[in-house]
This record gives sequence, C-alpha cells and structure tokens, in this order.
Amino acid sequence: MTTLSLFHRGILGVRRYLRARRADEFRSFEIAYVILVSDEAHNYMSKLQIDILKKYGMNPGLKATPHITLKLGFEASGLEPFERYFDKLVSEVEPFEICIKNIGFFDEGIIFMDVEHNPRLEKLRRRILKDLSEQHGVEPYPLEGDRYHFHATLAYGLSNRDFARARQTLKDIKVEFRFTLDALALFCHTGDEWIAYKRATVSQSPTRPLSKD
Repeated sequence: MTTLSLFHRGILGVRRYLRARRADEFRSFEIAYVILVSDEAHNYMSKLQIDILKKYGMNPGLKATPHITLKLGFEASGLEPFERYFDKLVSEVEPFEICIKNIGFFDEGIIFMDVEHNPRLEKLRRRILKDLSEQHGVEPYPLEGDRYHFHATLAYGLSNRDFARARQTLKDIKVEFRFTLDALALFCHTGDEWIAYKRATVSQSPTRPLSKD
C-alpha cells in the first residue's frame, strides 16, 4: 500500500464517521503520531498550500496541519492507551535538530517538503513502531520499513494534469528550515480531517546540551 492509501484515507474516514454518527458513537478511531514543525516552516508550508489551493482548487492535504509523520495512521478501538503512550513518549524524547528543505513529489500524486534523514529521527520512528507493536499489537505497514521517506505533505489528490503543472512550477524551489524538535502530536481523524487531538512540548533539561549523536 502507498503513503496515499495508508495515511490519507479521507473517503474511508467519512464513511466511518457516517456509520458512527448513525450509531450515535464512534466505535474506532484512526490515529497517528507526528512531529509538529516549527512556526517558520509551518507558515511557509501553509502559504504554499494556499497558493496550490488558488491555482488548482481544494485538496485533502489542507485537512491536516503541517507535520512530519512518525507513525502512519492506524485504527484504534480506544484512545486512552495511546494517549498514555504519547505522554510517556513526550517525557522521554530529547530534542534534536530537524531539517526540512525543498519540494518533493511521490508518483502517487503527493506534493511534499522533503525532510532530511538523520539517525536520531529514524531512531525515534523505530522506537515508536517497536513500542506500538510490542505493547499494543499495532504492526508496522510494509511501507514503514527501511525505505521509509520522511516528508511533510503539502497537497495530494490533484488531477494528473494539475499535479504535472504543480510539479513543473514547484520543482526548482530551494528553501531550507532547520529547527529543534519541540512538539509532538497525537493526530485523530474525525471522519473529515486530521486534528491534533493531543499535543505536547518534549521534555528537556535546562542544564543539559542537545545530544549530537
């Protein structure tokens, strides 16, 4: 399955929402663990998203605040165990530098800002996959293996023609944002959009410098 079919399943989310609304309750949720980008990167990405909206119309990429995915969306029967894990994770993660730069494209029609791979970012992702598998029986998707590509989505779901036009317009943009990991979020799909159901600033000792390893 592709990134598009795994994380951006808006139509399926809407169907679940309608079924749940008829039953007067949500029986399951789709959730994901993500990194929230810096204000500077967020504002730049949002501006690009609005530019894409003006030129090509609405797309589902606008239904989630800018972020870097650590664990692709998965279905959970309840939120509480995953909230507790989120709280534990936030208390144990040490800040490290993240770099977002330039514009990339997946052939499935996804436009994104590229995230520079680094060992600490990969270590954090692997930890989450391992913890969720061992503690909650949430198995990683095949896509979440060694070839996982860190990115921050800008848009997807454009027509083939509009995607090709956007690619031609954006491919030569050179931009870079470096920031220290500051906040994580637990995303939840409402049936219409991804919301930051829970967010928190990562812990950091004021007397301890950022680790370089």
